[in-house]
Amino acid sequence: MNIFISFQLGEVEVSNITIVVLALFSSFTFIAVGISSYKLYKSLINDDDK
Repeated sequence: MNIFISFQLGEVEVSNITIVVLALFSSFTFIAVGISSYKLYKSLINDDDK
């Protein structure tokens, strides 16, 4: 039983584990940029002059 399915991308054969790892890194980067952008936007809105 072979659970490691590979995808043919042109001349390169890529396993599904590689695709899952790339998707996790991409989603982590997307979430990190979103949080950073939200904090920047929040700091621009809040003008606390003490």
